[in-house]
Amino acid sequence: MNIVYSRVRRGLWLPLLLLLVPGLASATISVCVEVETKSWSADTDREQFVEEMETEDTAGDPFSIDPARYLGRMVQYEVTHEVGFEAVEANCTERLVIELYPLRSGWTVFARYSGHSREEKVDHVQLDEFISLAQRLTTALLRDKPISDIINRENVLRADSQSDLRTIDGEGHFVIGLGTRFRFAELATATSNSGPVEDELRVLTPLDFHLGYRGKYQAWGLDAFVRGTLGVSSRSPRRNTAGGHVDFEGAGAFGLHFLRYFDAKGVTSMYLGGGAQFQLSAFSVIKPAGSSGDEREDLFGGGLDVDLVIGCEFMRASSVHFYVQAEVHAPTYLIETEVDAGGIDAYMPGGLLQLGMVF
Repeated sequence: MNIVYSRVRRGLWLPLLLLLVPGLASATISVCVEVETKSWSADTDREQFVEEMETEDTAGDPFSIDPARYLGRMVQYEVTHEVGFEAVEANCTERLVIELYPLRSGWTVFARYSGHSREEKVDHVQLDEFISLAQRLTTALLRDKPISDIINRENVLRADSQSDLRTIDGEGHFVIGLGTRFRFAELATATSNSGPVEDELRVLTPLDFHLGYRGKYQAWGLDAFVRGTLGVSSRSPRRNTAGGHVDFEGAGAFGLHFLRYFDAKGVTSMYLGGGAQFQLSAFSVIKPAGSSGDEREDLFGGGLDVDLVIGCEFMRASSVHFYVQAEVHAPTYLIETEVDAGGIDAYMPGGLLQLGMVF
């Protein structure tokens, strides 16, 4: 009894709503749905042959499916269930036209709605996906949205998850480089042979050895490298009998730099980039005269440097070409370490000037 009453009540509401909202019934947009099977060949005889073959396949088999008719009926159903639209056979105000282009297995689908002049494409769809295809095409075209946005758990197509993507092949090169580093820091420095040490700003210029791999991907490049740095100056212990003077001994690092070439196809090209390297540095501090053991003690410190890179490659048409490169290094850490003879508490930014070979 309640079910009958509910149906009667719903049936009374619709006429009342049409009376209260004038023109509601006339606001529905009538849409003609057309589905056409096309051929990739421009030969008219070929198209006629395809149509004849389809007719022969479906004739005599009551369970054979005409893909165009099947998809057309599904789309008509979806159009009618979209609020404000109605699928009709004739006298329509708008048209929804779908073209099926056959593949070895399935179809490529093009669909256009005249109301928005919007066209959508699905690269590959098969017969068992026509229900989901009809839902997504109808909603996308009538609501003027990309078909890729009209997706839920129940209408996923194979084309959404299966793709044959091509990637850009890069060129791989080994890199060897030599250069000079510049490091700036306030270090304990002996001002006289027997006097105490004082913190002074010093410019260190160690030698740098670079070995790496440079991958080139059109206008972009990637450097993966290891480096060794060798200190080339130190104070003799006899000139610091009180001890405490600090010298830079060397460093090791590995890092990554990303590069952007200004003229990727040119024989000569400038490039700009950035990246980071992890660096471990070694120092030594002179012991006071008369101390047992070695005359120096070792100290170590390190962390991550953020780098800015600018350079130029030339003779790039040759299998072996060359580059010059300058870098600015900004450490993200302080070197804080000490031993009995002394210590370091300093920030040590720097740079690099390098000449190298790419092969």
